[in-house]
Amino acid sequence: MTSTFTHADTLAHFEAHNFFGLAREQVTFFQQGFLPCFTEDGKLILETQGSLAKAPDGNGGVYLSLARSGILDAMAAAGIECLDCYCVDNSLARLGDPRFIGYCHGVANADVGARVVAKAYPEEKVGVFALRRAAPDSTTGPDTASPGALTVLEYSELDPDLAASTDPSTGHLYFNWSNICMHYFSVNWLRNVATQLLAGGSTPYHVARKRIPSVIGPVPGIKLELFIFDTFPLAGDKTALVQVDRREDFAPVKNAPGSAIDSPNTARSALLSLHAGWVRNAGAEVTCDEGVEVSPLVSYAGEGLESIVLGKTYNNLFVLELQQPSP
Repeated sequence: MTSTFTHADTLAHFEAHNFFGLAREQVTFFQQGFLPCFTEDGKLILETQGSLAKAPDGNGGVYLSLARSGILDAMAAAGIECLDCYCVDNSLARLGDPRFIGYCHGVANADVGARVVAKAYPEEKVGVFALRRAAPDSTTGPDTASPGALTVLEYSELDPDLAASTDPSTGHLYFNWSNICMHYFSVNWLRNVATQLLAGGSTPYHVARKRIPSVIGPVPGIKLELFIFDTFPLAGDKTALVQVDRREDFAPVKNAPGSAIDSPNTARSALLSLHAGWVRNAGAEVTCDEGVEVSPLVSYAGEGLESIVLGKTYNNLFVLELQQPSP
């Protein structure tokens, strides 16, 4: 899913890299929607004399965008039963993880699944999963959800004292399961949700205060966003959570280069460290302080490396035999 701002560059990147070994018809691009921007007192902002300032509608716009583009119907017609969905900023996202998809689809019979990690610290800027106590209203979520449904609380919407509270029986945070935006969906459920939304159903808008480009220059304003998880209560008890190891599955890029946490530098370090562990486990020694990089063309999750690396020493992070499969 792209936006007007990213679509052309994303398509050009895929074309420049020959769709990374996939056939062109295997890759589908679709654009998310837009929502108008407002001033703090609720007035629309003009981008030009003849157009409104708008912003992408958030990752929660994926449901309507999939439906309106015809992709949902095409997937159903092709016999596709489920989707793996991940957030673009996670450098350790493991596409099509067979353990996760296998559990959600074959064991839990889930409509919605989510990988979760334990919070690193109470103030970590991640949403957390929680059970809803009361039936939601128009300001808290889909009006067809039921009490006790699993939902996500954004970090900005959770009281700091509550976020830091711990369960004395375990010593863990009460709100400990972090949402890392790595999800499973059944196609039938996606179609049902899209049908409800197209018929006038709604999920809540979330407010982001930003500087908005306008006809008079950047002004303080409000962007509205839809979040992908606000439909999760509609799945009821057909929701599955799978806890994963942060070191193997979650290294987001949210901050500028050089930042101490969640930066391109920390994500790169996490990836190289993970791959170095794979190589060591396969019987090699890694002496490069940065680690080593293993292409997904060579190994998906550390499997099959013994025949390549056993007994060897790697003192460089980039080694040709770990970048492309043997002929």
